[in-house]
Amino acid sequence: MTSLFVILGHLYKPARASGVTAVLDPAAIPYLDGAREAVRDGYVSGGTRRDLDWVGSHTRFGPAVGEDERLLLADAQTSGGLLVAGEIPGAPVIGHLAPRGDHFVTVG
Repeated sequence: MTSLFVILGHLYKPARASGVTAVLDPAAIPYLDGAREAVRDGYVSGGTRRDLDWVGSHTRFGPAVGEDERLLLADAQTSGGLLVAGEIPGAPVIGHLAPRGDHFVTVG
């Protein structure tokens, strides 16, 4: 597993259903040790690339969000039950929900 969760896909569905946009700060997203190195070295599953293709048309990426970061955010090796839209005391805040814009997910 390279990322904590496939955040793009798991955010897209509830954002779409709720009519909001999920806005992420990619610098605040925690990754497992070695995740960035694994992607840099080409260890990316085909499912991850398909996930990115699927959710990419519903996501607006900021100019600083490169291909490696996009692949990490679309990692297919995940547990969707780890996503919580709300605040948990002591947990990092990685984004917020905003009124519906042009996309369902906005990153950086």
